[in-house]
Amino acid sequence: MPLYEIISLIGFILGTTLHIVLSILIVQRKQKTRSELIFLFLVISVAMWHFGNTVSLFSFILFGRKIQSVDLVADAISYGGIGFMPSLLLHTAVLFLFEAKPQIQRFLQQLVIAAIYLPVFPFSVIIKNFVLSEDTNLGITATPFIKPFVIWLMVSLFIAANISRWLARMVEEKEERKFHLAIYWVVISIAAIIGFTFLMGGNKITYIGDYLVLGSMLSSIFPSIIFSYYVYRYNYMEFVLRRSVFYSFLTLILICLYYFGIKKLTKSLEHHYFVNSKILESVFVISLVFWFPTLTKRIQGLFRKLIFFRTGDSEYMLNELSHFISTDPLVNFTKLLEYVVESIKKATAIKSSSLLLFRPVPFSEKGSERVQIAGDKKYEPITQQNIQHIIRFFANGEFIVLNRHEVKEVSIINEMRLLDAVFVFPIFVNRKLTGILSLGRARRGLPIASDNLDQLMIIANEIGSAVEKSKIIDEKLQLERKMYENEKLSSLGRLSTSVAHEVKNPLSSIKAIVQVMREDLKKSDPLQEDLAIIVGEIDRLTKVVNQLLQFAKPSSEVKAHVRIGDVINSTLVVLNHEAKQNNIIAHCQIPNDLPSIAADEAALKEIFFNLLHNAIQAMPDGGKINIHAHYQPGKQMIEVTISDTGPGIPPESVHKIFEPFYTTKQTGTGLGLSIVKMKLEDMDAAIHVESNGNGASFVINFPLNEPVVMPT
Repeated sequence: MPLYEIISLIGFILGTTLHIVLSILIVQRKQKTRSELIFLFLVISVAMWHFGNTVSLFSFILFGRKIQSVDLVADAISYGGIGFMPSLLLHTAVLFLFEAKPQIQRFLQQLVIAAIYLPVFPFSVIIKNFVLSEDTNLGITATPFIKPFVIWLMVSLFIAANISRWLARMVEEKEERKFHLAIYWVVISIAAIIGFTFLMGGNKITYIGDYLVLGSMLSSIFPSIIFSYYVYRYNYMEFVLRRSVFYSFLTLILICLYYFGIKKLTKSLEHHYFVNSKILESVFVISLVFWFPTLTKRIQGLFRKLIFFRTGDSEYMLNELSHFISTDPLVNFTKLLEYVVESIKKATAIKSSSLLLFRPVPFSEKGSERVQIAGDKKYEPITQQNIQHIIRFFANGEFIVLNRHEVKEVSIINEMRLLDAVFVFPIFVNRKLTGILSLGRARRGLPIASDNLDQLMIIANEIGSAVEKSKIIDEKLQLERKMYENEKLSSLGRLSTSVAHEVKNPLSSIKAIVQVMREDLKKSDPLQEDLAIIVGEIDRLTKVVNQLLQFAKPSSEVKAHVRIGDVINSTLVVLNHEAKQNNIIAHCQIPNDLPSIAADEAALKEIFFNLLHNAIQAMPDGGKINIHAHYQPGKQMIEVTISDTGPGIPPESVHKIFEPFYTTKQTGTGLGLSIVKMKLEDMDAAIHVESNGNGASFVINFPLNEPVVMPT
């Protein structure tokens, strides 16, 4: 078989396969734009051209002669495809132009598109004449129209090339700019070759002319190869082309080379040198089998370097990330999550990514659905309520990936838009949804490569394992911290009790002696004032001793149904005189129908007394105390807020004020708030402080573990 026929057959088979794959790819794409729809017809027309020539050439090689019926169908298909090719090419190019410049009037757009298809009508006349005539060769029928058609084809190519060049100047992404420039130069080159071959007599040059014609006939492959390259490497236009397609093309070429190369070589050697072609062919096949693994690795390595190097880097980086997650000691879990998100963004070249974990919350925050967020959305107030439909989608524990382009439920699409997500991966711990990993668009405005999806699913699974491991480590650390704190408080309590008892008795004796001395002296005696100071200091020391004993005293278990409003009001009555002396006004807003709680009333009085007394002491120049309480049915708790208009708490002290013996007062003991926190913890309640420089607010959350008892 001549080299010309071998190149023709391989080229047309490659062109047919490539354009059929691209056609299927575009058909499978949902929500196609107008330009993509016309582009589909363009790809189909090119596929028809290559398919018709493949059938005709293969039939001739197979039967050794032309089959009239086969050639009739093949010519109709091939010429039908190439007849519409220039108009479809130009239509596709101008639609991309119109999408880039939407300000062009609609009427003008329609007029331009109608003009594009005017040259198709003469071609329809050719088809009509071919059908009505007895001539079985469409090429003969179309001969008078070849040069006008070539001119129209060249005009279409030049216009399309210049539109592509203009688009290259308009786009911002570097890769997309390279794509348009590559298309520009390839299309210009094709137009030049076709013009030289058919208009300047290049096809009449001896030997070279045939290959110029063949090159012109196969030239439509090259823009498609560039498009396929950018589709795979950058997922251009959001199409997905797997690596296996490229390897399939390579395999097809190797098979053709074997059949038309090795077999022809062995037959040639047999004819000229009288060697046994079958034995020689067997040697070649055995050698091919022996070297096939090495050859495969070399070819794959070459493909990785030339075409798939970005994907190879992505796979390597994601594999490294998966290994890092599985081996990380989880000393700083939040830092690990940020590293995971940044590594995924770097590996997949995406614009945004977020990792949302549904962390367990204490009772004080129950119902708030706290979400720990790492990544681009970490500063946004996203709750589980905001993504409830996505959570419900993964509720059955099925490990699948949400793709926004395939989701039909509007509520899920809206929630994915809230996350700027194109893909959402679930994170499970023991088949329970613990979080989600969201990935946005790539920096080129395109989705991530499909080959990375499986790796990202593995990474999501590794994150789930890390969450479980982190939870176990946190529980262990909290247990150890609690044991250490209990041991420290126990030792401190024993020491406090011992010191308090040792100090309390002498203080009582000293106070009794001083009081007797005051009674023996006249009221006008100057020593009366000094003795009064001594009594005051003794009372202060006695208070400190009582607080030490209170701190070391075990909590009581006497609980009853208590109305918080009554306890707060009775405490305000006790502190009312001191508040008036400091020009402090107390506003108490507690609903009468507030449910009662099961607690120790004496402990509650002490808690509110400490908090209100601290608020009064924080405002020596006057101010306001606001007390609010309300019932939260969804969280099954009562929230009480006590706020003042004092100077507030310094930021460096906010996290220390509940520690024993920590105080910012010159005469304080640092035990008041420690006792408050300890007693609240005995009630399964929680307290936290908020301070912004304009006062301090203490927020207490009392749980309703028992059925609500409404006041009568």
